[in-house]
Amino acid sequence: MQGAAAWPEQRIAALGPRLAAELAYAGVGAGEIDAAIALILASLRRTLADARGRWLLDPGHRDARAEYALSSIVDGQITNVVLDRTFVDADGTRWVVDLKFSQHEGRDLEAFLDSERERYREQLERYAEVIRKLEATPVRLGLYFPLLGGWREWPAPV
Repeated sequence: MQGAAAWPEQRIAALGPRLAAELAYAGVGAGEIDAAIALILASLRRTLADARGRWLLDPGHRDARAEYALSSIVDGQITNVVLDRTFVDADGTRWVVDLKFSQHEGRDLEAFLDSERERYREQLERYAEVIRKLEATPVRLGLYFPLLGGWREWPAPV
């Protein structure tokens, strides 16, 4: 994984054509591609400008992975998960972070972020359960909202 230093503005600006091709290939309609590119680039710029975003992308984290697919047996059933971002920090804590590209136009951003934490709690705790079958490190969960500069974290239940 590359850190923030690998993403100068010139590199970000040059992503447009590649993003357009990938979005078209993924089935995004021609009339929606420009808006999607703008959203992606805004998210990337905001993440790189944010201390938390730079921390999440820090290539110095141990065992850092993005879009990390795992499978395990949970409650007697095969469970497949894809972790947006995971790494082990300097203190030996495994972080499992889900990126959310929500946009919020209301008045109470903090209440919105709290409600999103509750909305995605079960999903992230399932991710932690899968990770715990692979390793014994302490696990913390996080939701990062690049467009909002928002962050919520909590310890995974044991």
